[in-house]
Amino acid sequence: MNKQKIIVIGGKGSAVVIAEQIYDTQLKTGEVEFLGFAFDDEAFYPEINGFPVLSNTYNVYEKYQKFSDVGFAFALYRPDLIKERIALRDSYGIPLNRWVNFAHHSAYVAKSVEMGYGNIFLANSVVNSNVKLGSFNTVQSNVLIGHDNKIGDSNFFAGHSVIGSNNTIGSGCFFGLNTSLNNYISIGDFVFCGMASNVIKSVDAEAMVYGNPARAVEKKIKPL
Repeated sequence: MNKQKIIVIGGKGSAVVIAEQIYDTQLKTGEVEFLGFAFDDEAFYPEINGFPVLSNTYNVYEKYQKFSDVGFAFALYRPDLIKERIALRDSYGIPLNRWVNFAHHSAYVAKSVEMGYGNIFLANSVVNSNVKLGSFNTVQSNVLIGHDNKIGDSNFFAGHSVIGSNNTIGSGCFFGLNTSLNNYISIGDFVFCGMASNVIKSVDAEAMVYGNPARAVEKKIKPL
C-alpha cells in the first residue's frame, strides 16, 4: 500500500501546526509524508517553516489529481468566517475521497468511531467509543471528545476542549480554547463558543455563547 502523501491547503496559523504534526508523524512512523502547502499569499513563497509552497489553492488539485496517493487537508478556517471558508473549500472541486483523515501518532481515535473525510486529529487528542463524526472536523491538541457523540461537518475544536458524552453537535461550530460541554445536550449549526466557556445547556443554531455557565451574547467575533 502506498504511503499517504498530504498537501495542506493554507499557510498560516493552524495550517502550519497541522503541517508540522504531519511531518512529526512522518518522522516517527513513516506512514505519512508531508509534501507542502497550497497557499495564495505569494509573500510566503517559496517556503513556509522550511516546507515548500507547491501551488496556489485553486490549481493544486489540477496539479496533483493524477497522483492517487496524494490527499489534501483543509486548514483555512477562521472563527469569524466559517461559512465563507466552507464555501471556499467546496469551490475547489476536490472530490470528497481525496480529503484525508489524519491522526497524529499520539492521538487516540477509538476503533468504533465512524467518520467521513477530511478530519484532523492533532497530538494527544482523544475521540472515544461510538462517536459518529462527519467530515472536515479539526480536533486540536489535547481535546477530549466523549463517547456516543453525534457530530456534523466542519467543526473546529480548539486545544483542551472537553466534549462530554451523548451530545448532538451540528455543523460549522467553533469551540474556543478550554471550552467544556455537558452531557446529553444539543448544539445547533454555526454556534460559536468562546474561550473557557462551560456549556451546560443546549444551544440554538447561530448563537454565540461565553462564560461559566455559558450564556448567549451578541457581539462580533474578533477577526484573526
